[in-house]
Amino acid sequence: MRCFYLPEPKLCRGTVIGLPNELKRHLKTVLRLLPGERIELFNGLGQLATAILKENSEVELLDVRTSPPPVCSLTLIQGLPKGDKLELILQKGTELGVNRFYLTTMERSIALLKSDRQQKRLDRWQKIIQEAARQSRQYHLPQLVVGTSLPRVLAAAQADLKLLLWEQSEVSLEDVLPQQSPQQVVVLVGPEGGISRQEAEQAIAEGYQAVSLGPRILRTETAGLAIMAILQYLYGDLASARQS
Repeated sequence: MRCFYLPEPKLCRGTVIGLPNELKRHLKTVLRLLPGERIELFNGLGQLATAILKENSEVELLDVRTSPPPVCSLTLIQGLPKGDKLELILQKGTELGVNRFYLTTMERSIALLKSDRQQKRLDRWQKIIQEAARQSRQYHLPQLVVGTSLPRVLAAAQADLKLLLWEQSEVSLEDVLPQQSPQQVVVLVGPEGGISRQEAEQAIAEGYQAVSLGPRILRTETAGLAIMAILQYLYGDLASARQS
């Protein structure tokens, strides 16, 4: 059954809801779905509903389920990279189960665009996250926080395990990962050119542990995704799937 994102704060069985114009056009013009056909809708807050299409592009919610919250909440602090690399990070990070993205400028990163161009870029990033969540069936939509300075992000991102990916670290990831599953993990990844020593010292002062992912230097769009996959396997829902 086809699934779509519907930004509603609460889905209730038996209610009739009008669809947003963009979704209306997609269902009618692109997919050519007819009244009486069924679809699924998720609100990004963990609710998933089976719905039947009615006349006038409305839907009736037939059944509503609630997806449990993540076993281990994952946050990625990403230094803004160049080009379209960020779109890949947001898309694949969402598929891997990242729950929160902080995007921040760093010493070796690009600056955010200004005014209307920035808003268009932010809208596009949100669309990428929504589509990746729909495709991967991640019913808790990741939060996107943009434009906060690195010191503020480091202080704001609360977790019981804080990791700094830094190629100059001689500490392996295996040395710092706890055996008992943490409830929240935050990972800081620098842009192209890596993290400066001053930034690394700022992160360490906020409780981040500097680690290396081995002898290879990974690109910024690879490093965060690699460690998120590892963390999901060890502590997240990939581990649950493995044990079931």
